[in-house]
Amino acid sequence: MNKEFYKLKTSVIKALSNPTRLMIIDCLLSGEKSVSAIIEMTGEEQSNVSKNLGILKAHGLIKDRKTGLAVYYSLKVCCMGEFFGCLNNIISENLKNQQELINASIKGE
Repeated sequence: MNKEFYKLKTSVIKALSNPTRLMIIDCLLSGEKSVSAIIEMTGEEQSNVSKNLGILKAHGLIKDRKTGLAVYYSLKVCCMGEFFGCLNNIISENLKNQQELINASIKGE
């Protein structure tokens, strides 16, 4: 196993380990968006969105396109939807297990 490759994977995962960045990726799953559209969709401040767009771009997750003064962002790879679907499945399963523990605890009282 190549440890350097796993360090690269860790770097990408760290880039995703921020709620604002995940919201941005989620916005871009449906296609290219302007910065103002991303700001509106996330409800985040412009400075926070811009900072996080830069981080996502630096890690190769998104790309930009400039038209005049406007900047548009899109996903660099199309598999992020599958990745988000997998994350949703993990969260759903974890919540299901937690609910089962809570139900068992309540019945045991």
